[in-house]
Amino acid sequence: MTVTAVQGIGVHVRAVTPTAAQAQADFRALLNVLSRPGMLDVVGRDEGRGRDEGPGERRGERRGEGPVALAVAAGLADVEVPTAVLTAPGDEHWARALHLGTSAPPAPPERARMVVALRPPAAAEVAGLTRGDAMHPELGTRLVVAVDGLAQDSGNVPGAVVLTLSGPGVPGTRRLCVTGLPRDVFEALAAANAGFPAGVDTFLVAGDGTVAGLPRSTRIEIENGDH
Repeated sequence: MTVTAVQGIGVHVRAVTPTAAQAQADFRALLNVLSRPGMLDVVGRDEGRGRDEGPGERRGERRGEGPVALAVAAGLADVEVPTAVLTAPGDEHWARALHLGTSAPPAPPERARMVVALRPPAAAEVAGLTRGDAMHPELGTRLVVAVDGLAQDSGNVPGAVVLTLSGPGVPGTRRLCVTGLPRDVFEALAAANAGFPAGVDTFLVAGDGTVAGLPRSTRIEIENGDH
């Protein structure tokens, strides 16, 4: 690897590595949304930065920084967490940055303890994730997915998938509107979590830092959306 290449990957590593304070704030936000499925919080931003800043952001990426979903995952990854990063062609450097910055060993999605999807995962990829079993539910995969947008009011957002959630942490039902993922991904996730306590815990992360949690205990009903 050339000196230029090393310097380039160093920039990417720094872009996705949160400070200790950011990692702690992100972790609190993740715990919050995982305990209150469908509610929204904010991750991956410095204190004092407004939620609405950053027009023109790429999918899952804040202007001048790395993908927010990857920065969140960097705070959860370490040498004992085999991790897969799903990237679009040309974005493979973000996978290398996560592995170098956290020492998390790379693994194929079906054997990873954490999967970070910087592009929409295929339904078959979700279906193939490790779920653990009744005796070892902790072996289930943690899935972090970059999405285009999250809202609790569906409004008239073109192409949005509207989910009705129920289960622990949800008083009655709660609706969540997701843009940037097709309906069949949520169908695969619901099927993967049908054998609770085995299953997959999921975080959806938008480019503005908005995050929602879908723990394996949550029942997902899909109101609309295209496959």
